[in-house]
Amino acid sequence: MVTQAVLALPLAALLALFAVFVFGGLVKGVTGVGLPLVLVPLATQFVHVPVAVALVSVSMVVTNVQQSLEGGGTTKALRHLWPIMIPLAVGAVIGTHLLITIDRQRLNLIIGVSFLALAVLLLCLPRLRIVGRAARWGGPFVGFGAGLLGGMSAIFGPPMIAFMVSTGIDPDTFVKHMALLALTASTTMLIVLAGSGAMSGGDFLMSAAAMIPIQLGMPLGRWLRGYIKPNWFRILVLVVLAASGLDMLRKALF
Repeated sequence: MVTQAVLALPLAALLALFAVFVFGGLVKGVTGVGLPLVLVPLATQFVHVPVAVALVSVSMVVTNVQQSLEGGGTTKALRHLWPIMIPLAVGAVIGTHLLITIDRQRLNLIIGVSFLALAVLLLCLPRLRIVGRAARWGGPFVGFGAGLLGGMSAIFGPPMIAFMVSTGIDPDTFVKHMALLALTASTTMLIVLAGSGAMSGGDFLMSAAAMIPIQLGMPLGRWLRGYIKPNWFRILVLVVLAASGLDMLRKALF
């Protein structure tokens, strides 16, 4: 699926896709997040959604492994997060199966609406507050929803980011928890893609090769971090999400 779709692209489109992955690495280098948020919407301008998701899948797993193990306290974090991680994985399984089987026009419609909703969610993020019992009961539902959406689009982060920030979690714990949740979701997605036959060995190599332009962009992003405010890149992510959502709705409805 992935290898054939990528190799079938004209040279200009292939170079543009390579540039998209460099840009994704650049944004991650500046902000520390946003890899699938940027890569999937922009990559769908050249390949179908399932191909874009599969292309970014290996990078998502690899980039979250190290971050999830940094700083210690992993066992404690897992004990705290398991009520969210289980429904997150279940949602990812269902979402990835939908990615593989659902009609492309319907998939574009669902993801188009989701991208627009995520842009609004990220815009309103600082105003959300969830505490106490609402946080304990809400976590599994948010996890399942994030897994369902992420399985179809590789974008697991925004619902979980919104939930974690709204609980008032401290920054260091936030990074640790988000890395573990992202690793759970992306690994589940990759296993389902492999188990369903949607990704061959060659597809895995192609997805792994996509890490090269990402790694080229990340050092530049870290360098730019000292000169450009990360908020500008966050605004850019919102624009990319909203514009891509509108484009997918156009493909689905017209």
